[in-house]
Amino acid sequence: MTENAPSSSRGPFYDVVIVGGGAAGLSAAQMLGRSRRSVVVVDSGDPRNAPAQGVHGFLSRDGISPAVLLAAGRAEVASYGGVILRGEATAATGDVRQGFGVTLDDGSRLRGRRLLIATGLVDELPDIPGLRERWGKDVLHCPFCHGWEVQDQAIGILGNGSWSVHQGLLFRQWSSNITLFLNDRTIPSEPELELLAARGVKVVAGAVETLRVEGDALRGVALAGGPEVALDALVVGARTSARLHAFAGLGLSPLPHPWASVTTLKRMPTAPRRFPASGPRATSRT
Repeated sequence: MTENAPSSSRGPFYDVVIVGGGAAGLSAAQMLGRSRRSVVVVDSGDPRNAPAQGVHGFLSRDGISPAVLLAAGRAEVASYGGVILRGEATAATGDVRQGFGVTLDDGSRLRGRRLLIATGLVDELPDIPGLRERWGKDVLHCPFCHGWEVQDQAIGILGNGSWSVHQGLLFRQWSSNITLFLNDRTIPSEPELELLAARGVKVVAGAVETLRVEGDALRGVALAGGPEVALDALVVGARTSARLHAFAGLGLSPLPHPWASVTTLKRMPTAPRRFPASGPRATSRT
């Protein structure tokens, strides 16, 4: 226990309890530490970007391993007196007048004047054999995160809703060989089909049945009852859900975003005010 975390019979007390040890939670903890606030970060050790080979678009750290980035962040937080606890929040209670209590999976309890929810999102991947194993390698989701690494290659877009058309048009910037697999989930409108045709994006009907992998590389996808299409990378617009199971007692409930790919926080009539939410990502995604 540090001097910044006075304890009592009800558990240690901090200015801020942060649940979520990803980049968002650690960034907040770093600045709170620099502001001479006592802060604890509860880290489950399961970051959303763990499967990715590198973090891109981060000036001066482009390509850094997610694990290396988080290790550096934890060291910075600790240097300002912040406390990092490995564990998972299972319940939370309280309000801004009385403070908050967070129970961890080992039965211990933390208390704080404020609570920052930085648990982020979980990707809900389509149930296609071989897909999950390639996630973050050659099964991708964001052109700005991964487009450079697959430039000029054969890229497939797995239909998973209306968002998939937009993904196909975006990835066309990185390759002229783009195929949109409707996958019985995406139905482009006539104007969208015209846009896809104008950009040279091929459109293939039918459901994707499985991925073909050789060695440690994606080689293509097989359509149900149809041919196999050679690919170097497959783009998936995965649906997401917020990690909010521990916070139901605070009167918070998930609210689907109009894009149907993100989740925001809806404050119930009885919920206390001033609940910060952050994480990869709290309200939107690229």
